[in-house]
Amino acid sequence: MNGAAPLGLYSISVRGLDVPELLTWAAGAGIPFVHLRGGPRGFDLGAREEATLARWHVVSRSTVPITGVTADTDLADLFSGDPAVRCPAQEDVRRLADAARILGARWVRLLARRPLTAAAADGDALRGLGTGVPLLVELHDPGWLTAQAHRALLRLLDGAQPRLRLLADSTQLAHALTSDEQNDQVGERLEQLWPWADVLHLSDAGPGLASHGHAVVADAAVRRIAGGQHIEAAVEWTGADRTPATALAVYRRHAAWWTARHSPIAKAAS
Repeated sequence: MNGAAPLGLYSISVRGLDVPELLTWAAGAGIPFVHLRGGPRGFDLGAREEATLARWHVVSRSTVPITGVTADTDLADLFSGDPAVRCPAQEDVRRLADAARILGARWVRLLARRPLTAAAADGDALRGLGTGVPLLVELHDPGWLTAQAHRALLRLLDGAQPRLRLLADSTQLAHALTSDEQNDQVGERLEQLWPWADVLHLSDAGPGLASHGHAVVADAAVRRIAGGQHIEAAVEWTGADRTPATALAVYRRHAAWWTARHSPIAKAAS
């Protein structure tokens, strides 16, 4: 990677491979680590037997590590006042966290499709989860960077136990940066969230990463990395063709883009 932070691959990027095949293919392609889509729409890790997960971990130790897994569970469901919603969501997260630990993964990602109010964003609601791995929140709505929701999110991140962190998706955050007329304020709010970011997904549904928003998000992450913060970056390809050959071509193209963005920022930080 020529001095750039290593770049992994999110498993959503490639279809038709089971977990051992995916890990073996990634190792052969020079991809240093993978993130697994862990919910029912992915490999459904919470429903797998421990023996299966243990076998996959053995494969990962001889190929590439699985550093994180993603849930289909929504953050808001963990705060729901309806036990019929909250309890299954909490159980899903617990099962997926157990699977993550067996696989050697370090975190579980939650979706955040609906911004929370300050009243709802109470970290006490998460105290009983006991996942043992950080939960990374992926903001899937530009509304998270409006003033009220942003304040609620900062309050939650600052006070929640177990510890919450962030997964920054370049497409989702780029939408926020281009959807508000007061773009400077949105940018400032995003900057305040970066200290909680553990993971960055360079997310491409087909157009590539050429837009201004992708560059703003990636460059902010690179500056944090250059300053000593650990942010694990991976490619998330969601285009129509997700064959291994196309996924690898996209990965290599974005790896070159990622490396190019590191050089001037790293020099400025030195």
